[in-house]
Amino acid sequence: MKNSLVPLRELWPFLRVYQAQYIWGALAGIASVGMGAIAPFFLRHAVDALSSKGAYLSWVLALVAGAVAAAVFSWANRELLVKASRRIEHDLRMSLFSKALTLDSYFYGKNRIGDLMNKFTTDLGAVREMLGGGVNMGSRLFMFIIFALIGMYSVKVSLALVLSAVFPIIFTIMYFVLQQIDHRYRASQEVFDAISTKAQENFSGIRVVKGFALEDRELEAFQTLNRDYIAKSLALTRVDGPVRALMGVLIGFAMLIVMWLGGGMVIRGEITAGQFVQFNAYVTMLAWPIIGLGFTLTIFQRGATSHTRLKEFWDQTPRIADSPKAKVLSPDELGGEVRFEGVGLELAGRKVLEDITLTIPEGTTLGITGHTGSGKTLLVSLIPRLLEPTQGRVHLGSRDVKALSLASLRGVVGMVPQEPFLFSETLAENIAFGIPTPANGAVDMERVGWAARLAGVHEDIMGFPQGYQTSLGERGVTLSGGQRQRTALARALALRPKVLILDDAMSAVDTETESRILSGLKTMLGQQTTLLIAHRTSTLRYADWIVVLEQGKIVEEGTHEMLLEEDGIYAELDRIQRLQAEVD
Repeated sequence: MKNSLVPLRELWPFLRVYQAQYIWGALAGIASVGMGAIAPFFLRHAVDALSSKGAYLSWVLALVAGAVAAAVFSWANRELLVKASRRIEHDLRMSLFSKALTLDSYFYGKNRIGDLMNKFTTDLGAVREMLGGGVNMGSRLFMFIIFALIGMYSVKVSLALVLSAVFPIIFTIMYFVLQQIDHRYRASQEVFDAISTKAQENFSGIRVVKGFALEDRELEAFQTLNRDYIAKSLALTRVDGPVRALMGVLIGFAMLIVMWLGGGMVIRGEITAGQFVQFNAYVTMLAWPIIGLGFTLTIFQRGATSHTRLKEFWDQTPRIADSPKAKVLSPDELGGEVRFEGVGLELAGRKVLEDITLTIPEGTTLGITGHTGSGKTLLVSLIPRLLEPTQGRVHLGSRDVKALSLASLRGVVGMVPQEPFLFSETLAENIAFGIPTPANGAVDMERVGWAARLAGVHEDIMGFPQGYQTSLGERGVTLSGGQRQRTALARALALRPKVLILDDAMSAVDTETESRILSGLKTMLGQQTTLLIAHRTSTLRYADWIVVLEQGKIVEEGTHEMLLEEDGIYAELDRIQRLQAEVD
């Protein structure tokens, strides 16, 4: 039980905001339990008055009034505490989401999305249940036990002492059960993480699954996980399920003792019939807390286990974050020159970039090419600090990128990845994603249209029945590959960035369309620094300078014409592509 209460201390910053509601709720709970505890006293006098032919009606009315008051206070208690727990759930979810946005690509590279989604749903729900129903029931049960024990001892001390001997047995059983619940609940949640991940991956990759006709295999794999989850859940139920029945047996045994010993006391005249009824009422009142104790402690134990899993997430420290002295600058205060000084990068103990020294003057276009895995994407990812170099420095303008706040840095860098991600919103909202949103939430359609025309996707959009208001499916599956890439390009252009990174951003576009887009971009490419990653030499001829990477190193650099004359890797790529074009 001690371990189950640890989360309440650690969650105090969230609880403190609603402490007034918890205090008033607790007072309402005390009043409710107090009115319930005084009812056996009224019952005792009503019984004694009835047996002595006295006036019992006033005691009956007092009993009814007490029951009504207890119900009202109980409603207030539940209303206050449950509402507070829902608001805390909201605050916890916002805190989790805020934390998720601070974590970097290193974290998401080693953690599965399904695991994270389970934390945001099942684990968060268990913590909310602990803070709402658990705290409510736990506090009421505690007060019920205290009031019932006080009531029993006030009637007959010797009889109450005999009954109290049952409690050590109950707490010993509960301690063992809670240990088992913690272990088995954690095991079931880990399997549920795997189920969530499997479902998320299959939904996202449904085209691949269907394309390879692997529905049956994936269904069988999901069924295996599902069976494992059922097995783990049943193992939990085998411990959790019998608890209330066991508590019921123990309280039933206690009531037999009361009937046997208490009945003898009435016969011998040691207590009145009314006192016996009063004592029995307290035992009955104690029955619900003891039976409900197992259920309540289970809620706390599950909440504690889920809180531990959430805390592991909260305790994650991003490797890439603002330094204490990071400067927040406006776009006008930042230059567009990009400079790599002796840059190296290690991932998983392997050197993937080595001794990169390169200067890209503001307003120029740098072409980057090389074989697959040569480090092209890794290199450009260092500019917006999606990755951090293990040696050397990267500058934007005259400033080290580490000296800038991430918001300032990334606010002037537009990046179009090879596999762009589009949100399940309208095309207009996707293109305007990086634009600061005005207070009224309206989309700047003039800017959106300008960017779409520049990216060569405007005509495609106008061909849809709803135009820019067309809602996309998840990840933009309603668009073709080329349309997705051009929409992502329009999103980057709408930002009007100081640095534009095109990471093979037109690989899904045919050469004719690509040429048309790049020709249209030509007027804009000189307005910012552009890094153009491509395998096609026809694309790279638009660059002012080209570098060729091989195994993380720059092995060739020059203009398109200079590299062709060198007859190296770049020239070989150009020959192969020309032959392919002739064959096609």
